[in-house]
Amino acid sequence: MTFVPTQSGRKADPQLALRTAFAPNSLAIAGVSPRTTGWGGGQMFLRGIRKLDRVPNVYCLNPRGGELADGTPLYQSLADVPGPVESLISAVPASAILGLVDDAIAKRVKVMHLFTAGFGETGSSERADLETEVLRKLDEAGIRLIGPNCMGIHSTRGGVSWMDESDSMPGHVGMLSQSGMNASEVVGEGVRRGITFSNVASFGNASDLNEADFLEFLSHDNDTNLVLAYLEGIRNGRRFLQVAREMSQRRKPLIVLKGGLTEAGSRAASSHTGSLAGSAQIWNAVQKQGGFIPAQSIEELLDLAVTIERMPDVSGPRCAVLGGGGGVSVLAADICDRNDIPVPWFGEATQKVLREFTPVAGTSIRNPLDAGFMFEGDHMETALKAVSDDPSIDWLMVHTGTDGGTRARDEDFAEETANSLATVAEKLSKPLAVVVRQPRTNDGFGRGLDLQRRLNDHGIACYHSIESCARAVRRYLDWQNR
Repeated sequence: MTFVPTQSGRKADPQLALRTAFAPNSLAIAGVSPRTTGWGGGQMFLRGIRKLDRVPNVYCLNPRGGELADGTPLYQSLADVPGPVESLISAVPASAILGLVDDAIAKRVKVMHLFTAGFGETGSSERADLETEVLRKLDEAGIRLIGPNCMGIHSTRGGVSWMDESDSMPGHVGMLSQSGMNASEVVGEGVRRGITFSNVASFGNASDLNEADFLEFLSHDNDTNLVLAYLEGIRNGRRFLQVAREMSQRRKPLIVLKGGLTEAGSRAASSHTGSLAGSAQIWNAVQKQGGFIPAQSIEELLDLAVTIERMPDVSGPRCAVLGGGGGVSVLAADICDRNDIPVPWFGEATQKVLREFTPVAGTSIRNPLDAGFMFEGDHMETALKAVSDDPSIDWLMVHTGTDGGTRARDEDFAEETANSLATVAEKLSKPLAVVVRQPRTNDGFGRGLDLQRRLNDHGIACYHSIESCARAVRRYLDWQNR
C-alpha cells in the first residue's frame, strides 16, 4: 500500500477534524457484517447513522465483499469506494488495524474513529506499541484519531451515531465522555427526563484527540448551550482548564462527573481506558480553578441539566415547599436546610390567602405547606400564585406521590395534574420545580412515569426526589454566584 502523507507530517487542526467527525459529507464503516447483529460491530453504527439519515454518503466495508440484505454494497477496501471518504469508523479487530490505517492514508481520510479496542488499555506492552505505531502513522499523514476503545460520535444534527434507539430530536446539551456506556446512559436517561442532545463524544483512550479538544469544540458549538462531562483522567490539564475557565466567563455551564477519585475507582479507570485518575484533593482544586459545576453521579449530571434548561432564571435559594404529607414536609425542610436552601415562613399576606381554603387540622400554612388539598378543585392556581408572589420566596418546589388517595389513583391523574401545573406555571412570577416522589406500587410507578413524561413535554423541571432537586438548585446557584 502506498504511503501518501496529506499534511507533510504536520498534525491537522483538531477543530477542523472534529467538525468533520460530527458532520461528515462522506463516511465509511469498516467491519460491517452481512449478518444482522445486536450491540457492537459495524452494523451498530450503520443503524444509528441510518436512523438520523443526515450523512450524504455512507459506505460499508467488509474484506469478503458482497452486500447486505437490503442490497447495500459491501466494499472490500477503502480503495474500492467510488468517492472521497472524509471520516472512517473502524469496527475491525486490532490485528487488522495497521492495514486499515494504510488504506485510510491512501484515501486521504481526514479523521478516523477506532471503536476497535485491545490497545494500551490492556496493560500489554505489545498492544501499547501497536497503539503507538497507529498513532505515528496517522500523525505523519495528518489524520486525526478519535479513540481507540470508544463509541465515538453521536450528533443529532450531523447524523453520526452509535445509538439506533436514541431520540433523534436535536437538542442543546452536549457531552464528552471517556466511557461509551456512561455516555449512552446519560443520553438515554436524559431523553426520558426531557433533555435532548446536540453533540456527544465518547473518546476512550484519547491517544490523539483528547478531552480538551472535545471541550473546545463544544464550547464554541452554537447548538450547545451547556456541556456535561464524564472524565477519568485528563491528558491536557492546562488546556482543559483554560477552556473551562473561558466557558465559565461566557456563562456557558460545564458540569463534570469525575471517575476514579477513590483508590478502587482509580484502579478501575486504569484498566478501563489506561487513565491515571488522580486524587480527590487535586480534583477539588482543579474544579475551583476551572469554574465548572461538580457532579457526584449520572443522576446528578441530569438533575443539573434539568435545572439549567428548565429553571435558568432562578435568582436565589429561598424555597417554598408544597405538597401532601406532614412528615414529608418535615423531612423536606431538613433536606433543604442541609443543602443550604432556606425555607422561610410565608408573609402574613400569603398566609391570609392560604387560610381561606386550607384545612386547619393537622396542616401548616407557614412553609413547608402541607398542601394535599392543592390537587383538589381549583385550589392549585390560587395557592401557587399566592406563594409565588411572596417577596420572601425565590422558587417553588411542588412534591407529589402517585399512590395515595383517591385522586392519585384516577386514570387521568397524570394528564390533569401535568396540564394544571403547566397552566399555572405560565402565570407564576417565580420558577417552579416538581418532585414526583418514589412510588410504593406498580400502578403508582406507571403513573409516575406518565406524569414525568407529561411534565417534561410541558418544559417543567421534574426531579425524582426532594434531595436531588434541592442539591441541583444549590449547585447551580453556587456556579452563578461564584
